[in-house]
Amino acid sequence: MSTVNPNDKDDPGEPLSGTEPLLSFFSTAAKPRDRFRIGTEHEKFGFLRVPRAEVQPPLPYEGPRSIERIFQAILDDVGEQKTGAWTPALDRGRIIALFKGDASITLEPGGQFELSGAPFHTVHETCAEVNSHLKLLRRVCLPLDVGFIGLGFHPTASFDELPLVPKARYDIMQRYMPLVGRRGLDMMKRTATVQANFDWEDEADMVATFQTALVIAPLAAALFANSPFVDGKPSGHVSERQAVWDDTDPDRSGFPSLILERDFSYERYLDWVLDVPMYFVRRDGIHHDVAGASFRSFLHEGLIIDGETVRATLRDFSDHLTTIFPEVRMKRVIEVRSADCGPWSRVCALPALYKGVLYDVESRAKAYALMDSPTSAELVALRADVAVNGYRATYRGRTVLSLCEELLELSRAGLARFGAKNWRGQDESRFLEPLNDSVGRGLTFGEMLLEKYRGPWKESLASLWDEVEFWPDRDLEALGEGASP
Repeated sequence: MSTVNPNDKDDPGEPLSGTEPLLSFFSTAAKPRDRFRIGTEHEKFGFLRVPRAEVQPPLPYEGPRSIERIFQAILDDVGEQKTGAWTPALDRGRIIALFKGDASITLEPGGQFELSGAPFHTVHETCAEVNSHLKLLRRVCLPLDVGFIGLGFHPTASFDELPLVPKARYDIMQRYMPLVGRRGLDMMKRTATVQANFDWEDEADMVATFQTALVIAPLAAALFANSPFVDGKPSGHVSERQAVWDDTDPDRSGFPSLILERDFSYERYLDWVLDVPMYFVRRDGIHHDVAGASFRSFLHEGLIIDGETVRATLRDFSDHLTTIFPEVRMKRVIEVRSADCGPWSRVCALPALYKGVLYDVESRAKAYALMDSPTSAELVALRADVAVNGYRATYRGRTVLSLCEELLELSRAGLARFGAKNWRGQDESRFLEPLNDSVGRGLTFGEMLLEKYRGPWKESLASLWDEVEFWPDRDLEALGEGASP
């Protein structure tokens, strides 16, 4: 979930008279293939360092060692000011995001730090951006004795132990989520992901990209499964985050069946979006709680807010799209959402995996054929199997491990055909190495952590924090200028 760029004036725009501008919102995002870009986002949990402790306290929003303090340190950082200062965004007078150019640093409901990166042509560029971000965070966090970890679910903290970020939309979500799913609050505050955004050429290309991304989503979930601990103990899942999404507001999440149908289109997607329940309407700097209302009714009839009829605008529609959470979603980019977050090298692995599959037409067709037209119900069942069994999950008689091996090969071949090389002459397939290693071992990242927990860690999580931290000492050399993992 992202935060809108700050404005001096809260202008919602002109009321809409019908659905045509909403269809144009999608169709006008199409672009020639030579203008395709990749945007990468990742979330991470902050913590206050306690030497050799099994439980590290979550980073609070306010205080001397806090999110607010880190935001201010970034604003004051001399190195950042030399390359262009960040602009803060406020919600009720508190900093809740920073913006610079096409990039932003935002907060998820439980204080998860999110870098929403700028769009780049190559994964080399997006990974250099990730490295610059981590260098910045390390620079401002080490004096505060604060660290960040990459996991799909917080390993020790309860819901109440994590801060609730002071964003009005999150207040609304916290009230509404328990009404529509048992794990919605966990999704808000205790999960973290890495996501990537992709372009399309025309409506037919959008359909092929969207459908392929959706059918391979459970395979991506296995490749990035990295959340085996809850409340300080193994949870029984290799990806607790996937188990959470299996019980979070079915009206707005999962694998919508219409996306898989032959006649899927901009119009079909819009028809579904209009009936997904709303959360809020922004007017005069205030998020008004309209949770459960239909955007279709908002569009055609308006909503009563503070005694007055308010009509929907294009900005309201854009806001609404940020509150819809299928495994793959479309805004003005197609966003893939199935991966648990992990340490920094895996942040770069996600855009590489999907670029090789989605932007190379040959690999895309083969990836779609690999799953052989699954139903929505099959994908839901496969995700649930993956959450528990990882690569041992099965789909139509095949193991997920064998399917992931083929998917990685398709991605590698696609990236090789693009031939985008770094200064060392390496193409983007180098970023797949953590995934190749995981598949080669036949162990998800979550299972590797469990092996250490049951072996050398002697069923203690004291070593976990160093294992999944974003800037351990062993990685400092790789965080040099222009370096890539």
